[in-house]
Amino acid sequence: MVPHVSRLVWRSVPFLAFAVAAVALWRVPDVPAAEVRYVRIAAGPATSLGFQGATTLANALTRPPGLPPCDAGRPCGVPGVIALAQSLPGPEAIVAAVASGQIDTGLAPANIVFGARCPEGRTPAQDVTVLGDAYAEALHVLALPGSGIAAVPDLRGKRVAVGVAGSEDRRLADRILMAHELRRRDIRMVELAGDEALAALAEGKVDAVFRIAAVPDPAVAGLAAAGAVVLVPVEDAARQRLLELAPFSGEARIPGGTYGEAGEVQTLAQPVLWIAGPGLPAGLAADLSGAVENPANRALLTTEPVALFPVALFPVDADAFRPGRLAAPLHPGTAARYAGASPMPCPEAR
Repeated sequence: MVPHVSRLVWRSVPFLAFAVAAVALWRVPDVPAAEVRYVRIAAGPATSLGFQGATTLANALTRPPGLPPCDAGRPCGVPGVIALAQSLPGPEAIVAAVASGQIDTGLAPANIVFGARCPEGRTPAQDVTVLGDAYAEALHVLALPGSGIAAVPDLRGKRVAVGVAGSEDRRLADRILMAHELRRRDIRMVELAGDEALAALAEGKVDAVFRIAAVPDPAVAGLAAAGAVVLVPVEDAARQRLLELAPFSGEARIPGGTYGEAGEVQTLAQPVLWIAGPGLPAGLAADLSGAVENPANRALLTTEPVALFPVALFPVDADAFRPGRLAAPLHPGTAARYAGASPMPCPEAR
């Protein structure tokens, strides 16, 4: 079961942060300085909660040479590892940098990872693997108050922000429509996405927007407080069909009261994945991914950089690792930890 989650939002500007901690994960003998390994974790901008989460992870993984031996039962980093959180221009850039080996690891939403691995048209596929899941985001189907949209099938004939052709926003829109037995010609498509789509909704220029974001999403909360948006559920058979079309991890709910007076809304969650490229050594991948599962390190991987948005890293979401649910294959160094997990097949070319 995927519970509701209060997590992070991702965007970016170039930045590099050095994160060193005298604590992290498990008890292993210290190593000489010559064997130091730097591990970078790509994330959002330095001012974002996402980057703060990556910095928390970097702190947990770091254990430079020269520190005293770890005490049993206490957090202790991976010996010889110095981890750094680095921001990039967006999730697509994070995936590309990791796939090319420019950066060791990164945190990216499952739909972006899936789109990079299974691109449409002649775009080459990118080789990325999964180390674990960091947290979850929720699908928000948002409608203009008074538009008569109470369920996704009510979008028929309405102005719907669907993103530009070839984008992940367009692919998400297509999958949501398909799951509800709607086609593009059944709606009035508007090529907007992200914050531009939300602004158009607030101005009454579109009737509906699809958005995947942390809960609560500050932008949606602002519109809800102004009475400028209503949440539409994704339920029943359509929700199951959408699970089969996109790398959502499972069912989720947005609790009542999260966005103004709106009651509980049924929807889907997708994981934000900790990914690696094929060049990350299997032994190091096993050390890193195993470290975040160490019970003694759990407190370190839960922090509150901003009171309104507690960030719980690495909940070990079992649903995200069911057979056929992963956005990309497991890294060989982590495969033994998630027995039976496998990636979604890429869609057949149309």
